Amino acid sequence: MSRDASLFPIHFFNSEIFCEKCAQLRKFKIFSQEKYDKNYGKNEIPPNKPLFCKCDECEDIVIYATNEFAELQEYPTLGFCKIWGAGSLEPGDNVFHPEQGICFVDAINRMHGSLPQIVLKKQDGEKIEVPSVEGSESKTAELYRLFPQDAENARIGDRIYNTETKSIGRVIGLEFGDEQKIVIELENKEIEKCPCNNSENYLTDDFLENNTKWRCRYLDVSQNMQIASNSKVLSISCKVLDLNSICELEKIISSIPQVRCFIMHFVVAKSDINSNYIYRELVKNCIYLCCCLVEFKSQEIHIAGFYYAKETQQKIYRVLSKFPIKKVILDIKMRSDIKVIKTTNEPERFIRISKIGKKIHIDGWVPTEKEKKSAKWKTFFSTFSFNIENHLLVLG
Repeated sequence: MSRDASLFPIHFFNSEIFCEKCAQLRKFKIFSQEKYDKNYGKNEIPPNKPLFCKCDECEDIVIYATNEFAELQEYPTLGFCKIWGAGSLEPGDNVFHPEQGICFVDAINRMHGSLPQIVLKKQDGEKIEVPSVEGSESKTAELYRLFPQDAENARIGDRIYNTETKSIGRVIGLEFGDEQKIVIELENKEIEKCPCNNSENYLTDDFLENNTKWRCRYLDVSQNMQIASNSKVLSISCKVLDLNSICELEKIISSIPQVRCFIMHFVVAKSDINSNYIYRELVKNCIYLCCCLVEFKSQEIHIAGFYYAKETQQKIYRVLSKFPIKKVILDIKMRSDIKVIKTTNEPERFIRISKIGKKIHIDGWVPTEKEKKSAKWKTFFSTFSFNIENHLLVLG
């Protein structure tokens, strides 16, 4: 498994996790390969992305996936979220309620703009309605995952109720060795490791490595690929020609069953392309971004701006696929209110004047700094607006 911290440059969040080396619950710093929005109302955090977790005490390292943390999964569409949030519950599930005991989920009434209401059926057949309150400290608002019956769906941070020992606890760690184990901290602070008994088709690391090699055997990059699996985390190192090779490889790896997440380390052939060259290629292919920013560094490209054509994102990937790029970060947003005022498209210059709200934007390129300043004055006299942002590149 790759333990190279340089592949995970972003400090994402902190969490309490069971440390195998310390043999107790410790504070961990969690690092990610890219920036995710932890403000749950804005963007969903993608599942199966690797996280580099480092113990504050002994500095031991463990790799977890984003979907293995209950606290990161607030969205019902992902299927993994806090058990008391009802996101992963469906009618027919059994849960434990602190006051009502083991209950059967009879119905979940999901209402737009509010948390769902859960109807439970008690052992005696009586139906009760309980609210789902995210983050509530009230025990009556919480539902607990039954354990070990539903152990395989448990995530770090989940509350569990052990039906055999009649005890309550929470998941503090996961282990994926010869068998999958759940690490639980009970209410009395004792720590237990419980195997998942339902893992009849549990795949070993050797099987996953061989399966990956077999699935990638026809790829152009297969001859120089180095593949390793540790605790069902795949690490792959190889030389690639362009972004298209990377996308093809990632598509195959993500389709392999029981892989928790995968860590890619690509070496791409170096070239003399730069941010300005890529920007011009986008324009040549009729990809127009308002308030556009293109940054190309260390074979990673970051593109930001606004667009109004529906297929813009797909077109960007098609253009970039021929370049020796390791990673693409798109920070572009669709705006239906973009109004194009004027476009000048000549061999030595491209100028596009757009309006969003009350703000005027000038995008494109010109050969001199003097012409860039002149473009702003011309825009003022044609729009009579002082609210002008000049994004023109000077490409002499």
